[in-house]
Amino acid sequence: MTRGGKALAVTAIGVSMSALDTTIVNVARHTIEQDFGASPSSVSWVLSGYSIVYAAVLLTSGRLADRYGRKRIYTTGLLVFVAASAACGLAPTLGMLIACRVVQAVGGALLAPAALALVLPEFPMEKKSMAIGVWAAIGSLGAAIGPTFGSLIISVASWRWAFYINLPIGLAAYVLGQRVLHESRDENATGVPDIVSIVAGVGAVGLLALGISKGNEWGYMSSRGLLCFALSAALLPVFIVRCRSARLPVMDLSLLRHRYYAVANIAGLLFTIPFYGAVFANVSFLQQQWNYSVLEAGLGTGPAPLMALITSRSAGRWSDRIGQARVALVGGCLLAATCLVFAVRMTDAASYLSTFLPYSLMAGASFGMLLASLQSGAVKYLPQDRLAMGSAFYNTLRQLGAALAIAITVAIITRPGYSLLSSFRTAWAMFGLIALAVGILMRFVYRAPVAERSTMATAVIE
Repeated sequence: MTRGGKALAVTAIGVSMSALDTTIVNVARHTIEQDFGASPSSVSWVLSGYSIVYAAVLLTSGRLADRYGRKRIYTTGLLVFVAASAACGLAPTLGMLIACRVVQAVGGALLAPAALALVLPEFPMEKKSMAIGVWAAIGSLGAAIGPTFGSLIISVASWRWAFYINLPIGLAAYVLGQRVLHESRDENATGVPDIVSIVAGVGAVGLLALGISKGNEWGYMSSRGLLCFALSAALLPVFIVRCRSARLPVMDLSLLRHRYYAVANIAGLLFTIPFYGAVFANVSFLQQQWNYSVLEAGLGTGPAPLMALITSRSAGRWSDRIGQARVALVGGCLLAATCLVFAVRMTDAASYLSTFLPYSLMAGASFGMLLASLQSGAVKYLPQDRLAMGSAFYNTLRQLGAALAIAITVAIITRPGYSLLSSFRTAWAMFGLIALAVGILMRFVYRAPVAERSTMATAVIE
């Protein structure tokens, strides 16, 4: 295996582990409620607390990796994540479990952007999209397969093993990382990143994610919901001003002047709605409409993310050859068609093998195309000393999009006065329209750097 392949394999272990924990606890909520005698709203903080802190810390972790070393921050994140996972499994109270999940989220957010920045320098330009595609698909596979994996663990053990399983995986990734990965950093980044921009950025992202994720419980127009959105809106201009004026800002906003980076980030944010929304809607449909058990629903939705992983490698190669825009257009159109078929073909009568399975495999294939092309389009052409920062910003938007996706999907599915089947069909139709918009945006607005377009044209001719 090449050095790049080794770096990709090692970092993928850590990233997939942290992504898995964003969703693996979804199927354990009821068991945790029973063990602690807690209310559903209290247990929901085990899920939302992780997502909120993960999204908030991502914004600063890229800058920290550029400043203090990508390998150092990645391995530190792994150790924090593993230690917090052990503490989660041993937590004697719900409050302790939530606190440990917050620490776990910090570890996960530290390792994610540093990992990609460690991988990309090991690949030549003509293979970067392939590497990004595999890396992105493995991370997203972790989140998508979380309910399946969680249902299997809970069915044979307890919810605590959903955290204990991270110990051998994380420690193996740490040992391999120390042997395989090569340290790199931005040599021009000295001193401590601007504290004001860190606080403002973390606060703006965290409060926005909190308002979105808790909107259905609190009410989006409630005093708590409005306070979160108002404070987030107030901190955002502070963050922007400090990033423009501070000597060492946490985020280099000049990256957004690059058309390819700005468009790919917008497309990536939009794509999270049909991606995470469909993952949530499909497992809910099997349980609520077709009365599948937790284990059956988890296994039933497993093939789609596996198909995404298989497709992503080829999609990355085609992105290198013909460009991310064309691959994204194909993926967006395929996902749109699949979602619209779901909206039309799904009925009250269960038809898993003839309907649900083949179309979910098509959705998985489109996920692989979009995951590879969008993340590649965002970070492939960044300067090497901005890889961690640029990747962190992209993934922060994806985390916010994930919270938004779940909130929107739940709001549609629980609409009063509509049948459950009608609500699911509405959600799928919305996912399809957004997927189509993503494909069109990438094809007609996205532009790779001029030199790279010339290289791709030569490759296609040859």
